[in-house]
Amino acid sequence: MAEHPTYSAANAALRAQLTTENQAYWDQLVAALRQDPRFTDEETFQEYLGVLLPGFLAAQRANKSAGDYWHGDPLAAAQRLMKRQKGHPWWWSTDLFFPLGLFFVGLVLPTVILPAVPLQLLKIGVQLVLLVVAVILGLWLTPRFATRGQLVSWGLIAVGLLVIWNLVGRALPAVGLVYVTRKGGSLALLAVAVILTALILWDQRRHPNSWLPALVADLWIMTVLALIARINPWSSLMVTSTGNLLIGLGTLVGDISILVSGWHIWRQRQAASLVKK
Repeated sequence: MAEHPTYSAANAALRAQLTTENQAYWDQLVAALRQDPRFTDEETFQEYLGVLLPGFLAAQRANKSAGDYWHGDPLAAAQRLMKRQKGHPWWWSTDLFFPLGLFFVGLVLPTVILPAVPLQLLKIGVQLVLLVVAVILGLWLTPRFATRGQLVSWGLIAVGLLVIWNLVGRALPAVGLVYVTRKGGSLALLAVAVILTALILWDQRRHPNSWLPALVADLWIMTVLALIARINPWSSLMVTSTGNLLIGLGTLVGDISILVSGWHIWRQRQAASLVKK
């Protein structure tokens, strides 16, 4: 592990990029955070500051004031951060919603593109339970491996989950059928896409390196395909072989967008980690 002078130097370099006003705010915030008895170790404290600073810099580049970003004055912000630090384990973040978002965008939405194809609630419910079990297993394994081991373990979990999902989809009876209608379904799908996009953008402002933005392009590709399948005269096209090809291409492009965006976010996180080191 790096010694705290290295963390201090990196944090000083980041602080120097802040405006004079933001530097004053940051110094008051740091002074308040030092009152937390858990930060008696300087190395731990400097490492924690290195986690906070990149987000503050990103907010500055977005012309967001310090008060808006930290939701109050430095003392109130420090109290909120210290309270948050007490009760949240390492895995507790909005990243937990990424697997659920991926499940909805990558599995649920493609099944309701065509209005004549129903959503099978029993199948979706069982698959969701299996997803939760897989995520819990991954979180349990993560601290037990180095980076390469983490990638391998999560990869094996993902492959195993896909295989089990496929077997479950074949074995379960068609129970709890729900049809997403043309008019009401179109409005519902559009409303869901807008709400999810707004929530993702809101979270990105608070957590610049969140995984959730990787879902946005695929979300809208699937939503647009579903709307096309419900609006004349394109709806008749979507039930033909050309429509099936269009759905397949849209699904492929959506999946690629998740991979490309995820890779970009992962590189941003790696860069932030290098800055801390």
